[in-house]
Amino acid sequence: MAKVLVFHYTDKGRLPKLSPEEIEGIKKKLGAEVEKHPDVKFNGTFVDEEGSGICYWEAPNAEVVNEIIKEVLGEPPVDGTAVVKQVL
Repeated sequence: MAKVLVFHYTDKGRLPKLSPEEIEGIKKKLGAEVEKHPDVKFNGTFVDEEGSGICYWEAPNAEVVNEIIKEVLGEPPVDGTAVVKQVL
């Protein structure tokens, strides 16, 4: 399985501040969509106070992750997706 990072760092890509209710709704939709892909694991979204950050996934490839994100959020704020490998 590949390690996939989704980046959010430009004005366009930064994640908006969300209410607890909005976050819960996204979690439910995301959980339901990930269940359809047993070979995918969502490890979390990590952001700073300005909404810049990353989402960390394990999946067969970046395309699957992008499809899931689009299904859950429509046109999400994304600045790029990369398959990475650990070197240290």
